[in-house]
Amino acid sequence: MAQGRSSIVITVFSTTSGIGKTLVATNLAAGLALDGFAVCLIDLDLQYGDVANYLNLQDVPTIADIPTSIPANKIRNYISEYRYGNVAFSVIPAPYQIANSYNVDERTVLSVINHLDYFNFIIVDTKSEFNDMNMAVMDVSTIINFLCVADFVPAIKNLKNGYEAILRFGYDVNKVRPVLNRSGSQTLIDAEDVEVVLGKNFYHRLANDFKAASDSIHSGCPIVLSNSNSKLKKDIYDLVGLYTNRPKKAPVEKATGNGLISFFKRLWSR
Repeated sequence: MAQGRSSIVITVFSTTSGIGKTLVATNLAAGLALDGFAVCLIDLDLQYGDVANYLNLQDVPTIADIPTSIPANKIRNYISEYRYGNVAFSVIPAPYQIANSYNVDERTVLSVINHLDYFNFIIVDTKSEFNDMNMAVMDVSTIINFLCVADFVPAIKNLKNGYEAILRFGYDVNKVRPVLNRSGSQTLIDAEDVEVVLGKNFYHRLANDFKAASDSIHSGCPIVLSNSNSKLKKDIYDLVGLYTNRPKKAPVEKATGNGLISFFKRLWSR
């Protein structure tokens, strides 16, 4: 446990934008909750965070609404619940307006994380850059889920530079878990070649499945709670199993949602 914490903090980080951090973070939270753990998901992509949109949460408190130096017994007033059937987990979204992102600093965020110590798992979605906020959260994280892709050269360059930077910052190599997203996509770059460049094998691989990912986002239902037969669903459950030390079999749940139009209505109604 990091810093003697009783909860496990998993930070989902990447050096490249648009490769699925939010999808992975929301599905980790959903998968852990499905397994019976108490989970809180925090969106720290403060200007462009999409956790609320992915989960179809509207008009709920955000991280920007939480006062600095909030007492521990008041934090529950700023936590929202996502529920699908009998599965539920807590969520603290990013601000809806960019201007409100400037009201959030790392001191407030660390205080919030400390007050959430009654959760088994805290999942943190982040912005793709090394900034003070991300570094402060990675410092208190148990695991850094370092999300990677192997589809084009600039992303691999950023991946290598980012991974080396994390290690130079002094984090234990076992704390940083490189996870390959979109594995099996048709590219000219082999994942094994990327492992050679990194000098590290991928901790886990998540299958490439645009349809399953797109359906999940449009419906507001995480893939692991859907009725999808996608390999991506199984791969995410396997990752959950790795983080809990117990392998899981993906159950069959029926997803309901309003489709693409509903998603864009949510996106632009902020």
